[in-house]
Amino acid sequence: MNRSDVLIIGAGPTGLVLALWLSKLGVRVRIIDKTSAPGTTSRALAVQARTLELYRQLDLADTIVRRGHQVAAANFWVNGKLVAQLPLKRIGEGLTPYAFVEIFPQDEHERLLLERLEDYGVSVERNTALDSFEETGDTLTAHLRLPDGRQEVCQACYLAGCDGARSVVRKTLDTDFTGGTYQQIFYVADVTASGPALNGELHLDLDEADFLAVFPLAGEGRARLIGTVRDERAERADTLQFSDVSSRAIEHLKVHI
Repeated sequence: MNRSDVLIIGAGPTGLVLALWLSKLGVRVRIIDKTSAPGTTSRALAVQARTLELYRQLDLADTIVRRGHQVAAANFWVNGKLVAQLPLKRIGEGLTPYAFVEIFPQDEHERLLLERLEDYGVSVERNTALDSFEETGDTLTAHLRLPDGRQEVCQACYLAGCDGARSVVRKTLDTDFTGGTYQQIFYVADVTASGPALNGELHLDLDEADFLAVFPLAGEGRARLIGTVRDERAERADTLQFSDVSSRAIEHLKVHI
């Protein structure tokens, strides 16, 4: 029977970092994920200073700083005009070696973690899902669903549930996923664009009808848009297209997509 010290369920950043730390310490890990490939969209953007401090111990911090993008300022717009700017270059000066706002999209972040994990001889087992698990004495027995549909029974000393909001591990343990839900409908778009808001800084439009934030990504003209969808459009959120998004806030920031 396949046996590991730690069986990690989920190969997002949380599961990958855990696997990397444990592998560095000589712990035998196995990591599975039900998806067929890593994500391809930006999703989580910012890497906090504390994360970079921890990554320094894994020799990751310098690479992320080099590959990512530091945001120099946040700019606030009202009715199509820039009304205020908040400098961010020295936001944590004296508190951390990483006294800045670092943007490093999650898809690139995951690829870097996968590269480093493979240096330890560990690969993510894709299209593999956890069906169930139970404690048997001082061992955990897990039932996995393999890519071909067959079931595998394996054992581990520990099982780590890094499988997100719909976690099989959390559901089995009857552990809550506390939090709240926004009433507003938000859209997220990774775009190539031009205009004054594509200068490598953060821009926010505070229009009373629509909200829009433009987050810079590394590379010329690349950005993440986060905005609100209101009125009758919010009632059909599942079928919205980008063409349905209100252009008012986008035009206020003079963003040409």
